[in-house]
Amino acid sequence: MGKSELVKTYAKKNEKKYTNIIHLFYGGDLKKCVAHMEFSDDTADMSEEMLFDKHMRILKKLHSDSLIIIDNFNVLSKEDAFFKEFIKLNCKILVTSRCNISQYETIKISEMDADTELIELFYKHCPSAKSSQDVVKEIIQTVGCHTLTVCLSALSLTASGLEPEELLAELKTCGLNITSGEDVELYKDDDFTDGLMIEHLRKLLQLGKLSNQQLDILRNLSLLPVSGVIKNSFKNWMKLDNLTDVNHLIKYGFINEDTDNKKISLHPLLQEVIAIETMPTVTACSTLLDNLHLICLAHGLELRRPENVIASLISVTERIIVDDGAYFLLFLQDVFPYLDKYLVSDYLPKLTERISYVMEEYKLESPCDKALLLDYKAECFLLKKDYGNAVKKREKAINIMEKLHTKDADMRATNLLSNLYNNLSNTYLLMKRGNEAAKALRTAFNIRIEYAHLGLTESHDSLQQMMNLINMLLLAKDVDNAKIVLEQYETLVLEHLSDTSLDYGICKLSQGIIDMMERKPEAAEINLLGAESIIGNAVGTDNDYMRTTYRYLNNLYARWKKAEKAIEYRDKFLEVKRGITRT
Repeated sequence: MGKSELVKTYAKKNEKKYTNIIHLFYGGDLKKCVAHMEFSDDTADMSEEMLFDKHMRILKKLHSDSLIIIDNFNVLSKEDAFFKEFIKLNCKILVTSRCNISQYETIKISEMDADTELIELFYKHCPSAKSSQDVVKEIIQTVGCHTLTVCLSALSLTASGLEPEELLAELKTCGLNITSGEDVELYKDDDFTDGLMIEHLRKLLQLGKLSNQQLDILRNLSLLPVSGVIKNSFKNWMKLDNLTDVNHLIKYGFINEDTDNKKISLHPLLQEVIAIETMPTVTACSTLLDNLHLICLAHGLELRRPENVIASLISVTERIIVDDGAYFLLFLQDVFPYLDKYLVSDYLPKLTERISYVMEEYKLESPCDKALLLDYKAECFLLKKDYGNAVKKREKAINIMEKLHTKDADMRATNLLSNLYNNLSNTYLLMKRGNEAAKALRTAFNIRIEYAHLGLTESHDSLQQMMNLINMLLLAKDVDNAKIVLEQYETLVLEHLSDTSLDYGICKLSQGIIDMMERKPEAAEINLLGAESIIGNAVGTDNDYMRTTYRYLNNLYARWKKAEKAIEYRDKFLEVKRGITRT
């Protein structure tokens, strides 16, 4: 039993002792681990910093009846600056590590004795080997006294019908060549250090005996985070009819299952071995990739930040073997706005470099690809508040795409050109250059009108641009034009989304603001209360949309001499404002 399994067993046996038990899988940055925790009131518009601050406030409220487990903390405490602060929490903290963190109370998990305990372990799985004690001792030494390979060797001996001497000979040549079709159960241990053991594992796993479906499951799972992926999500992404093969692989130890968090994963070393054996390429893992790609293309604002998807996208991007550069480029190009949407800003520069490398390696240099890369580079400049270079990159991208601005332009080119002008407008807004921002946004919207026959006015990008235009028109007090654009916006939302969507709630909010500007208090009240209901049901109350709604309702009732209502919405506004400020 390894360190991880030991702490899981401890947590299970003592679950009644603790009010809360929280598992964190350490991935190299403890702050990120805290930020990536999932709480029911997390919202999709929260940045990683916001999530971290919010989650730490919750953790600081825990007491000694709560337990936090940090698994896989294989660094010295000084190597993660946040660890010293985290360890000061009032709750109990249990850490697994290969490092000797001497300044804290530790329990060292000793290796099993090779001459007594490991021999007994071998006999437990292969009783017939008791007559060959000297050979068994040599087998144990050959596999490096690792619990995992000792168990596997014993099980393999039983399954194959080999004599102990024959098994030893195979192991000494770094491999088992077992042809029997019987199952060999796989046991786990975290202590992997010997390179030779990897070669033993490649044989002992006996991957060739698995069905094509089971091999495909392992191949795709080797791309996903070692911290685990939600089991049912994996089933959906792989389009599996059922979980029979996954459960079979769990039973025989190829896959780890975390039943508390409903996750499955591969041990890091097994992940490497399986990747070598199964070759997870873009083509071979097309089902997984297609479904993750589809998630990236989905529009709308989810209530909660999808950490499961975000971690999986990054892991796939890092680990997959590229044999179809054109498709993988499209995948990466759509991963970027998805991660940007959920404020995963720290990974965007690395993703941009990956896109650039794929384009160069596979000579993918279409005008759209070049312009999109420039736009993503501009976004990375914005992260550093380097607005000047961001404008230069976007203007360069627009110059490339304007050459395709003809009557025969296709949907991708025209959509990208419109988005580039919209993004340029947003950059000008950050620079407080309002006139240039308005001009760029009008150009973006006019391109969509020009190519309406391609369906550009029906996309969610169009909705975002229309709402930006409405806001600018309202700021300029151009109510008549704002009403015209808002009517188009409402029609598109009702045709392609629903009257319960966030977008429709924003529509009602905008209409309520226009009603107030036109001094129509009754209509304003109806629309603003409608916005409150729809936005609250769609994304909760702790967001800027609801704060704006409360502010206008407070203003409306104050003007309308309804003091109790004005106070009610003032208090709601202040409460949400405090919540947003804290997060």
